[in-house]
Amino acid sequence: MVVHLCLQLAAPEHALAQPVALQVRIVAPAPLDKLFADNLDIVRWSARGPLARDQIDQLYATAAPQMRELAATEGYFTPRVGASLEYSDGTFIARFKVEPGTPTRVTQIELSVIGAVTQDKDGPMRIEQARRAFGLEQGDIFRQADWVAGKERMVGSLGRLRYATARVDDSRAEIDPDAHAAALRVVVNSGPAVTLGAPQIIGLQRYPSSVVTNLNLILPGSPYDEAKLLKYQRRLQATGYFASALVTASPSRDQPRDTPIMVAVAEAPARRVELGLGYSTDRGARAQVRYTDRNFGSHAWKLSSELYADQLVQTGSLGLTFPRRADGWQYGVEGRLEAQDIQNQNVKYWSTTAGRTYTVEEYESGLALQYLSEVSTLPDATRTRPEALFLNQRWLWNTLDDPINPRRGHTFQLQLGGAVQQLLSTQSFGRAHLRGNYLLPVTEHLTLSLRGELGLVLADSPQGIPSVYVFRTGGDTSIRGYPFDSLGVPQGGAVVGGRYLVVGSVELTRWITREWGVAVFVDGGNAWDDLGAFEPAFGYGAGARWRSPIGSLSLDVAYGEQRDDWRISFTAGIVFR
Repeated sequence: MVVHLCLQLAAPEHALAQPVALQVRIVAPAPLDKLFADNLDIVRWSARGPLARDQIDQLYATAAPQMRELAATEGYFTPRVGASLEYSDGTFIARFKVEPGTPTRVTQIELSVIGAVTQDKDGPMRIEQARRAFGLEQGDIFRQADWVAGKERMVGSLGRLRYATARVDDSRAEIDPDAHAAALRVVVNSGPAVTLGAPQIIGLQRYPSSVVTNLNLILPGSPYDEAKLLKYQRRLQATGYFASALVTASPSRDQPRDTPIMVAVAEAPARRVELGLGYSTDRGARAQVRYTDRNFGSHAWKLSSELYADQLVQTGSLGLTFPRRADGWQYGVEGRLEAQDIQNQNVKYWSTTAGRTYTVEEYESGLALQYLSEVSTLPDATRTRPEALFLNQRWLWNTLDDPINPRRGHTFQLQLGGAVQQLLSTQSFGRAHLRGNYLLPVTEHLTLSLRGELGLVLADSPQGIPSVYVFRTGGDTSIRGYPFDSLGVPQGGAVVGGRYLVVGSVELTRWITREWGVAVFVDGGNAWDDLGAFEPAFGYGAGARWRSPIGSLSLDVAYGEQRDDWRISFTAGIVFR
């Protein structure tokens, strides 16, 4: 039973003749208090300024019925509303006190799925997934938003894969206000199985259609798959050719076969200049300038050039990348000049590289042939001029759930390569390099992060091998508590690379909120050259984590056991390389 108490106090005559201010005061438990404040007409109009008396009377009269309707959306069908309207010091004050009463709870749920999905071999599984997606369970408070969202989730569960025309054929929520009970019934029709056809492109002007179609991995006749459409869209956006890209398909029940893939693109400016400034605790202040022409020669060739400098490394590069081919491979060439002064080893080299890559979200493969010529100088005046024609194959597997702020998944990268002395190389050698990362949410608020790295150079000695192909470690993204690349082989007053590398890290993060957390970690490992002389260096520490809109940011304080000193490190992005 709903009781509506109404009390009105007389206002002076002048309050009837001219606009008067109105204040609204509501006493109600959460979440009804915010719901009323955000949705009541009387609240919205009171904020607009003085009102005529007849407007105030109308708003006051309709406020209680609106409250009952709003309360019902939160599962309260028998609220008690007390109300009064009084005049004081030139202002009308409308007061409302709401006692929501006993909430209505779900007592019965009947969920049915009909249509072509019932004939599929995986139909029982898909139907069960749709039922679980509904979300509401017996005993839950009946809320209108949950009821609507539950039906949408059922349809979405079927519609994301094959059954894009799924819809609700019938739904009913029978409410018994006296018993505070809700009986729910939903019938979802999957519709026919939908297949996808060829892309239809809108918005291309300067680029050939192959720039778009060669990124499409969905074969004509494939089942409708929302996830594959989104991946296709992300691939288009990642090319840099387009300011925006939207990939959709709109199947109908009458024509579910070979539904066209609609691709709408807006081309980005072909030429772009980027300037950058930054700082890292590993390599100090940095600056860079990059120029890109994505339509070089009017063939959609991507010309890129960059100048980069920090306190340890200075680089100049020029590259040309060709559009992805129909077989998925993308070819490119690059020339590079670089100067390094790291741990007292001064290195200058130039290189030219030709390679090809095949990339999808979960997998990447790359083959590259690089010629590199180097001059290395140590403090004791030792100077070497190694060179190598190095062939390298790289594979990368990725299951991270989010490329910007991952919460679970792993990456694994393997590189195998080598050079032969008779082919423009000062020494023959083979090289293997593995990196692995694993991210596991142990509980709702605890995340375990594991990281490992192994490196091996097969050669009698590191002599004659360019420094970029041997290993050093230490720093913000490897073993914290040590300066950048400070762990390696002492030689001639410097630290140079070794033929062997082992790095491991264990980190546990406690998330205080969804975005902020604190972490403790242990890093260990080293790079060395005598297989039997491995001495691991350990770093221990703690830090803060922030899942920012641009990626994860980390601020750590680490103790380097071998150095017997503390070091602060700052990184942007989780170390998944």
